[in-house]
Amino acid sequence: MKTLRIIFSALFLLAIFHVNAQEKYEIVDGAGYLVISGKSNTSEWILKSNQLKGDAQILMNGDQLQHLSRVIVNIDAATIENAQNKRMTKKAQSALLIDANPIVTFFGYGFSQVNNQAKEMQGNLYMAGKNVELLFKFTTRLQDDVLWIVAETDTKFSAFGLEPPTDFGGAVQCQDDLKIQVQLPLVKVVDIK
Repeated sequence: MKTLRIIFSALFLLAIFHVNAQEKYEIVDGAGYLVISGKSNTSEWILKSNQLKGDAQILMNGDQLQHLSRVIVNIDAATIENAQNKRMTKKAQSALLIDANPIVTFFGYGFSQVNNQAKEMQGNLYMAGKNVELLFKFTTRLQDDVLWIVAETDTKFSAFGLEPPTDFGGAVQCQDDLKIQVQLPLVKVVDIK
């Protein structure tokens, strides 16, 4: 029993040290983006927002990602738009139910990597009032003290309980498939003491 207590105490101290070794990073304002893209029967379409807020708990070893405890990103849904097509923006925002759900949130945790394949991060995307579990493939790079995480995944409108939008009386019909891409520029938070 005493040995078991010593083992649990050692594991607890190791866990506390590991959590404390991680550092907090915040998203650089205006530098990252979220892109939601898909296809319709007439063309490809893109919605984009560069109004991302959030942070991450990360452990780096030089320029290599060692551990990622969590990433939280919040996006004002009203900023997700197509800059060239206001009509499309209005239709898409209506389809995404932004009036009732003004914030899109991504919460990612941990990552895995097999050999030299892409890293994968498990996460949840809250959009249009529904939380959907997704697996993102991502890469990282360190450039001028900014850690860049670039991630993407495929999902569907129907995963969020949504009908793909239509336009012009149904003449233009979006497909169910969606691609979600996120580019996060993160800088280490410096504690001022």
